[in-house]
Amino acid sequence: MIPSNPPATSPGRTVHTLDERGFIRDWVVSPAWSAPCDDLGRLLEPDGTPWGADGRWVLTNGPDVAPLKRKLYALHPLLADQRLPPVVEGGALAWTRSHGDPASTGTWQRVHTGADGFVDWSRFCFTPEYRHSLCATSLEVDQAEYRDLEIASTGPVAAFLDGELVLQTDEFSYMEPIAHRVRVRLESGTSTLHVAAWQVAFRECRHIVSVRVDGLPVRVVIPSPGADEHASRAGEQLLESVAVGPWASRDGTTRITGPRGARLLVSVSGAPPRPVVLDGGSAVLDLAETHEAHSEGAASMLSTGESELTLRVARDDVPVCRTARVASLAGVARVDARHETPEAWRQRLLHHSAAAGPGSARALARHVLEPDRPLDTADLETPLRMIRARYDCADFEAVGLVHLWHRLPEESWRDDDREKVRLALTGFKYWIDQPGLDAMCYFTENHQFVWHTAELLVGEMFADEDFANTGWTGRQHAEHAAPLAEEWIRRKLAGGFSEFDSNAYLAIDCLALVSLVEFARSEQLRLLAEALLDKVLLTLATNSWQGVHGAAHGRSYTHTLRSARFEETAPIMLLLWGVGALNDAVLPATVLATARSYTMPAVIRSLARAEPDEWDGRQVYRGEYRLHHDLLARPYGSDLRVWRTPDAMLSSVQDYRSGLPGLQEHIWGATLGSEVQVFATHPAASTIGSSARPSSWAGQRVLPRAHQHRDSALVLHRIPDDDRFGTTHLWFPADLFDEWQQHGPWLAGRVGEGYVAVATAGGFTPQATGDEAWQCWWPAGDGACYVATVGRRAVDGAFPEFVAALCEPAFGGSRRNPAVTWTTRDGRALALGWGTAFTVDGRDTSLGADGNPEDPPHLSNPACRQELGADLLEVDWEGERLVIDYGRGRRTQPESGVEATAVYAGGSGHGRA
Repeated sequence: MIPSNPPATSPGRTVHTLDERGFIRDWVVSPAWSAPCDDLGRLLEPDGTPWGADGRWVLTNGPDVAPLKRKLYALHPLLADQRLPPVVEGGALAWTRSHGDPASTGTWQRVHTGADGFVDWSRFCFTPEYRHSLCATSLEVDQAEYRDLEIASTGPVAAFLDGELVLQTDEFSYMEPIAHRVRVRLESGTSTLHVAAWQVAFRECRHIVSVRVDGLPVRVVIPSPGADEHASRAGEQLLESVAVGPWASRDGTTRITGPRGARLLVSVSGAPPRPVVLDGGSAVLDLAETHEAHSEGAASMLSTGESELTLRVARDDVPVCRTARVASLAGVARVDARHETPEAWRQRLLHHSAAAGPGSARALARHVLEPDRPLDTADLETPLRMIRARYDCADFEAVGLVHLWHRLPEESWRDDDREKVRLALTGFKYWIDQPGLDAMCYFTENHQFVWHTAELLVGEMFADEDFANTGWTGRQHAEHAAPLAEEWIRRKLAGGFSEFDSNAYLAIDCLALVSLVEFARSEQLRLLAEALLDKVLLTLATNSWQGVHGAAHGRSYTHTLRSARFEETAPIMLLLWGVGALNDAVLPATVLATARSYTMPAVIRSLARAEPDEWDGRQVYRGEYRLHHDLLARPYGSDLRVWRTPDAMLSSVQDYRSGLPGLQEHIWGATLGSEVQVFATHPAASTIGSSARPSSWAGQRVLPRAHQHRDSALVLHRIPDDDRFGTTHLWFPADLFDEWQQHGPWLAGRVGEGYVAVATAGGFTPQATGDEAWQCWWPAGDGACYVATVGRRAVDGAFPEFVAALCEPAFGGSRRNPAVTWTTRDGRALALGWGTAFTVDGRDTSLGADGNPEDPPHLSNPACRQELGADLLEVDWEGERLVIDYGRGRRTQPESGVEATAVYAGGSGHGRA
């Protein structure tokens, strides 16, 4: 290794400490440089069977791709024998990934990591990419001493101390980092540490590095020209005292609080900094509707509405900074239009879609509203780019183009736009067994079905044409897809979804289902799709609350849990029952709004709008994963509970894979409003980004054990001894409650006439600074046990009475085997241990009337009961009835005996487009 040249003169510097666990939190970092991964053909066959140890199936599934990544790394190993760039904040740097590659250039940028200690370059990559990066800092001791460095990453790293290579690895993991230890000698003075990281990305890519110093503390030094060390230390302490929030900004502003009179410079999403003075200890900052865009396609459901704030001290010689994330909701309308007509809801949705960003949804909506308006070529650019380049999520875009092809007459298309769409769709890859090396996802539940839908419908559109990728005719593609689509539908009708009640992917399922109802040539397939779409919308209606999809979810994302306005199901709820939100996720709702054949049964709308004093619902899903579809071969199942009143909702999934690693599951939560969802997680990372699965708030590092009885739930966590956080945390956005208070181990809040209370051993301590201040609450005890309950004024009296009636739970057991018992306000004795039965008044709730383990129902709530395996689903609510025959794929309304295959009229007969 060639050491870096020392600077000619000693620059200024900032000095920092390790955190309490020994992690280095302060670095300068390079950009994450990337290049197309265009040589996959050296290791994988692009044609033939995709299966086997060397099959191309591994490209689309992160957890199983590590062996392939290691082979790719062997072709392009990290180049350790090159000059290390001098470490100076703002200084130029150059780094070469591998032999034969050009040098990548950039500048060193200062970073203060999250509490997990990770320098994080993670990104969702829609096409395969090689990625590499650098981070660097200096360690200072007064006497030469030895230390152990623990370096963790999810891919190969090379670590250099004062120019000497001390560690080089070639291992990969999916999400959980791999740690390596190396003993080093730190000479008296400063020692420069460089860490180079290498990755190859297929979809979600967790690209991270952390370093922990094991032994006595050291100083962390960052050379920074012109920096005043002492003023920078004071500035850092000031910034550590600042809070920003709440995360969900309803009016497009955010509040910054901190020491009185503090002068800050705040930049919003890279804009020029603005001076902010904390007069009286606080200031309000206008976000100016600036936020980061995270979506590359009209149907890609990743928009967060977030802005990143960079906070600095208003002195030129203090370079330290902190970042904070907030989300402006000013442009995401929360709508309660239940007093309006279904056609008014439809018009709201269509006008919103017509004003949205370019894409298929905008084109569809504009055509309905202005039939003579020509198709804007801009609406095709993103779908065509994604399809041609085989981006992940291009299957969603292909279905959107199917709608445009059918709905827009030829005279609406400009120039050769229609021909461009034809060529793109007939040249596309539609399943893993077809030629091509790409990282498109075929194996999650929603993607499977969208692929089958796209292939079937495109194949039928161009039945006699030859498709360039396979050489098949369109008819052959349709014949390939039809049995796959039918099998998928029948399996979900019988057993339900593995991605149960996902507030992201249920919308995508609806997109595919309504497309089949509208365009499939097979009557049987159309009727099956209609039956499943009815069932999906029925469960969405019964498992949501006032336009918030507040159920536990098989897969979810942080921004949708912090604000229901970002749920992908929100526009569908607004369209179909008048309460929800208008966000960027408009393609599924727009195809429903422009449907000509599908009409939602009236009883579903009535159920969604109903507000009974008590709703006690249960939904049990059971199914089998299939290896060549799901990349797993085991049963799946979930047991969802939903308790609703007019003022609050509590939902949880019972004993869901308890004690196993999590991914994106939302296990339990209480809902009192669109931005007031209360839940706890065992965090796996500091980030809330979608490429960490699990992250800080979406998913759990280790899944807890949860059980619910009516309005109350008990939750237990097993926290590993080596856990980075060592505890759990609670999301409780205090500023968004009308009132809240702490009472012994309880943290309780009120919104309107709805109440929620959560208890843990020792109670909670709020995060007082940063962008989760007074929203994140840390258990004062070990965080292993939670009790959650909801109430309402009509039953529990005024809020102080509700709080006073909360008796203290008995938290027991051990860290590895926690247990809790609690008596509810109405006298029910609930008890749960990690390995023991959940009991209510001493009775095991999993037992049937005969004392043996029950055979649970598939669906059970005040409107219906269906047993697992039954073909008939009968729904009866306040005089409206619906019967769905799964076997025949028929929907009937028994009061008339008429089989319903009516035109979707949006409620007023204006649904034809």
